[in-house]
Amino acid sequence: MSSRTAKLMCLLGLGAACLLVVACNSTPSTGPGAAVTTAKEEEAPAGPPLFQQLTPDCGVNWTYRNGEEAGHLAILESLGGGVALIDYDGDGLLDIFIPGGGYYSKKAEEFTEFDKKGKPVLKDGKKVRKSDPPEILGHPCKLYRNLGNWKFEDVTDMVGLNGKWFYTHGCAIGDYDRDGWPDLLVTGWGRVALFHNEPVDSNDPAKGRKFVDVTEKAGLTGIIWTSSAAWGDLDGDGYPDLYICQYGDWSWDNDPNCQYDGVTDDVCPPKNFSGLRHKMFLNQGNGTFKDVSESVPVLNAKGDGKEGQGLRPGAKDASKGLGVLLVDVNGDRKPDIYVANDTVNKFLYINRSTKGNLRFEEVALYAGVATDDRASPNGSMGLACADYDGCGRPSLWVTNYENEMHALYHNECKKTPEGKDSIFFTYRTAAAGLGVIGQMYVGWGTGFLDIEHKGWEDLVIANGHAIRYPTGQGSKRQQRPVLFRNLGNGKFVKWTNEGGDYFRTEHLARGVALGDLDNDGRIDLVISHMNEPVAVLRNVAPTAGNHWLGVQLVGKDYADVVGAKLVLEAGGRKQTRFAYGGGSYASSSDRRHVFGLGKTDKIDRLIVTWPDGSEQHLDAPAVDRYHRLTQGQTRSPAN
Repeated sequence: MSSRTAKLMCLLGLGAACLLVVACNSTPSTGPGAAVTTAKEEEAPAGPPLFQQLTPDCGVNWTYRNGEEAGHLAILESLGGGVALIDYDGDGLLDIFIPGGGYYSKKAEEFTEFDKKGKPVLKDGKKVRKSDPPEILGHPCKLYRNLGNWKFEDVTDMVGLNGKWFYTHGCAIGDYDRDGWPDLLVTGWGRVALFHNEPVDSNDPAKGRKFVDVTEKAGLTGIIWTSSAAWGDLDGDGYPDLYICQYGDWSWDNDPNCQYDGVTDDVCPPKNFSGLRHKMFLNQGNGTFKDVSESVPVLNAKGDGKEGQGLRPGAKDASKGLGVLLVDVNGDRKPDIYVANDTVNKFLYINRSTKGNLRFEEVALYAGVATDDRASPNGSMGLACADYDGCGRPSLWVTNYENEMHALYHNECKKTPEGKDSIFFTYRTAAAGLGVIGQMYVGWGTGFLDIEHKGWEDLVIANGHAIRYPTGQGSKRQQRPVLFRNLGNGKFVKWTNEGGDYFRTEHLARGVALGDLDNDGRIDLVISHMNEPVAVLRNVAPTAGNHWLGVQLVGKDYADVVGAKLVLEAGGRKQTRFAYGGGSYASSSDRRHVFGLGKTDKIDRLIVTWPDGSEQHLDAPAVDRYHRLTQGQTRSPAN
């Protein structure tokens, strides 16, 4: 980019892009010769371990497998899978759903010609075939029922999830028909699957629940390759709509041979493929969805007032979606859509819809959240949001590829004197102390959580390389996870060594789900790996008498609550939480909100602003318990 272009972007006030004037002649933040941070790497004070690994003794014993043993080195194998936390049976305990991944019907040597040195034979740059392409098949997925006391039971067969599976990646939880029971969406190669949660016997609730595949009936078709997904009511009718990330145009006919060191064959990078247009499905309110991916009006963010039709199209330098987060970034109570794309600009669709009419404005570049602080697109995977510094607005967090900083975008959105939106973020990774881990990690699942109930949300990141044989100096395939402690002053300090045994070992991690599995108010973790059993981590952090408050939001007539905001007033300060959809990577976390209170044992009040604009107050709720707050209900019973 020329310095003239950079200066022009700065004059337009385009968020992180303003740093380009000084960055144009600096060392690039990605690629060969990338700068590696030299910030002092400080650790939080030593103390007892924060998490205890319980698998496999707790009964959860499942491994996501990507089929790499066949030797194809397909990019399909690099995405891995996520985890979903879902109270499917309504007993008040979060259960665990885990995608299984997939495999191939043939090994590489059965499909591809190899020379005497074991290298694929190429003709016109393509691998020479010796047979028809392998079928891409799926391993089973698993559902583990939470029995309490840190024991889980495999109920996959019992609930009807034992059918023929496709190659799976992610999962998302949402009550799409507003019957009060959470439903399950699973993403992957060639299709998605929507499972309706319904009683085994409508006349006898004691017989339990089951999942019924309603994908075709619901109209969720036209899928090529999906990763993460998110539910949220985008048009204000109360029914959750669906945004699904699609990745790239890899296929057996588009499967080049790639190397990073000039010698060793490996999984190809995303730049070898064109991105696919993502999918948006409008909930019709009758159990079916309408694909509006190519028809939804999207305002041109160039400011010329013109509208395009459809989500941003896929291309060589566009799309390639891996993560999605639905959250209200500008305070109008409408869920906006933030999308992590791989090696290309991220998307931020600001929701300009009116009830029953979808309309968006894509502003990521102009808002400063499409690229890093040097205007370079990143290999972005995981997403999270939080009011990490007490400003009252949701800032955005993105995990990125090696030789890149993870990105913290501070939310500066406000109304102009003319009453218009100013959608603007500033890049705060280094300023917040999050650059101290350097650029050696490939980050995936992530999330904010107040580990010690001190009143400030900390940060967890799961890591693992995307390729088979990393070539960078010091780069490894298996990598340690990372914890950051929020100091409460807008800064974080590295906390990984205090995490416990799991955080001292290396893993090939992907999805992370955050949730309170035993209802003690402390947020636990479930982390999925590739070709390694899933990890269930119990939060055992000493809270030293700190108090907490948990809140579960329930919309009127089970309307979707994504876009709602919670403000807790206690101890002379305010804490803010946001109801969101999606997040992390290919995973679905506990949607209850937990506020740490420190030593404060009395709460002044909780204020909830619902997506329809109505406000609801809960005065002096009791601490150290969960409260179920139903829209319009004057008093909420404690759980």
